[in-house]
Amino acid sequence: MTSRNVFLQIHGMKGKLFLLFAMLCGFFITTEYAITKPISNSIFLAHYSVKLYPYAWLLTVPLNLLTVVLYNKLLPRFGCFRMLLSTALLTMGINVFCGLYVKQFPSLSFLFYIWKDIYVLLMFQQLWSVIHTRTEMKRAKYLYGIIFGVSGIGAVFGSMAPGFFAVKFGSEHLLILTVPLYFLLIGAYYLMLRQTEIKEVAPTQTQKTEGGVQLIRSSSSLQFILLIVILMQLSTTIMEYQFNTYLQERYPIQDFRTQFYGQLCGVMNICKLCLQFFATFLLVKFLGLRKSHFIVPGILFGNAFLILMQPTFGVITYGFSVIKTFDYSVFNIIKEMLYVPLKNDEKFKAKAIIDVFAYRSAKALASIFVIGVQFLFPSKLPYAYSWGPFTLFVLWIFAVIFYFRKSKEQKLLEA
Repeated sequence: MTSRNVFLQIHGMKGKLFLLFAMLCGFFITTEYAITKPISNSIFLAHYSVKLYPYAWLLTVPLNLLTVVLYNKLLPRFGCFRMLLSTALLTMGINVFCGLYVKQFPSLSFLFYIWKDIYVLLMFQQLWSVIHTRTEMKRAKYLYGIIFGVSGIGAVFGSMAPGFFAVKFGSEHLLILTVPLYFLLIGAYYLMLRQTEIKEVAPTQTQKTEGGVQLIRSSSSLQFILLIVILMQLSTTIMEYQFNTYLQERYPIQDFRTQFYGQLCGVMNICKLCLQFFATFLLVKFLGLRKSHFIVPGILFGNAFLILMQPTFGVITYGFSVIKTFDYSVFNIIKEMLYVPLKNDEKFKAKAIIDVFAYRSAKALASIFVIGVQFLFPSKLPYAYSWGPFTLFVLWIFAVIFYFRKSKEQKLLEA
C-alpha cells in the first residue's frame, strides 16, 4: 500500500486535515530540536566539561519527576491545547533568555542542557497522545512512518542552522530562531485538535501520577515498552558520553564544535529520513511488528561489537550516528505502534511517565555506570564504556524473545 493510497483511504476531510496538521506539528518540533540540541551540548562543554555530564544527568531525575507530576495534574484542568501552549511559551522564554545571557551567566548552560531533553519529549508526548486516539493498528503501520518521515525533513532543515551558521553568528544567537517555530507549532496543534473530538477534553480516570504508575504495573505491554525505552536510552547515553569525550578533545573551540555537531546531525537526519519514509515501512510490512522488534537490538548489537574492536574517534562517531539514527526512526516508530491498541488513559497518563520521566531518568542510571567505570577502570578509559551498550543489547534481545512468547501480545500487535 503506497503512502498516497493510505492518505486517500482516510475517510472525510477532517481525517485528512488531522494527518496534515499532525505532520506539521512533528515538522516544527524536530526543526526546533535540531537547532537546539547541538547548541546546548556545545555550550555545556564550553562552560564545563564532559566530566560533568553524568552529574547533569543525575539532576534530570527530580526535574523529570516534577515535570511529569505537573503534566498529569494540569492536563485535566488545562486540556490538550492550553497544556501545549503553556509548555511552548515557557520553552520560548528559556531559549531567548539563555541565548541573550548565557555568556554573562555560565550556569544557564547547565540548566539549559538539562531542560532541552525534557521539553522535547513533553512536546512529542502531547502530539502522539492525540495521534494515537485517531489511529487504528492497520493504518498505523503506514501512517506512522509518514509522520516520522515529515518530522525527519524538519530535522534536516533545522540542523542547517548550527551546521552552517554557528561560526558566523555565534552558537547562542541561533536560539532566537526557535521562537517563530514555536508560534507555528502552536497554530498547527490548535488546528489539529479542531479535527478531533478531544479539543479540550483530557482523560478523566487515574487523575494522579500514581494512577499512571498503576497502569504500567497492570499492563505487560506498558512494562515491555518501559523496558525497551530504558535499554535504548541507557545505551544511547553511554555511547553519547563516549563520543563527547573524543569530540571535546578534537574540537576545543565552542562554535567549531557546534558546527561539526550540526553537520553530523544533518547527515544523521538524512539517514533517519530514509529509514522513516522507506525502510521502516518495508520492515513492518514484510516482517511484521514482532520480527521488527528483533531487528533493532540485533543491528545495534553488531554496531556495539564493532566499537569494542576499534574504539577510535571515527568508529565512535559512526557508532553514535547509527544508534541515534535508529533511535529516532525505526525504534520510535515500532515503539509508538505498541501504544495503538491501548486504552486512552494508558496513552496519556502511562505514556507521559514512560516517554518523559523514564526516557530522561534512564540517563541517571547511565551516569551511575559512567562514574562507576571511571572509578573502577581509570586506565581503560574511554574504551571501558563500550561494554555497557554491548551488554544492554544482549539483554534487549532476550527481553523481546520473552515478551513475544505470549500469544496474546502476538495476536494483538500483528492485527
